[in-house]
Amino acid sequence: MLIVERSKPKKNFVQIPNELVFDERLSTLARLVLIQMLAQRPGWQTNAVKLWETADRHRGAQAESKRAFRRAFGELEEVGYMTRVKTRIPRGQPNGGDFVTVLTVHDTPQR
Repeated sequence: MLIVERSKPKKNFVQIPNELVFDERLSTLARLVLIQMLAQRPGWQTNAVKLWETADRHRGAQAESKRAFRRAFGELEEVGYMTRVKTRIPRGQPNGGDFVTVLTVHDTPQR
């Protein structure tokens, strides 16, 4: 028997669709990475390596591997929770003319 006790958060929480939580096409790590990204403030920036570095810094040898984080990002993209667009920074802006990859995460698959 499982007893579930839920709090009633008033601030600092994120609502996640059950479809995402129970999407068996994704590994547990991919789901948790997506939930973590969805919980961030607008404009927050990261990538698989930065998330791995944070995990490694806080959990050391217990952290998932860099490869596992990259694989999680790939799963999210393959299923449609993440889109990746390579774009050029407009001239006149810092680093103008350089290319940047913009990752967008969604709480439901976009395919």
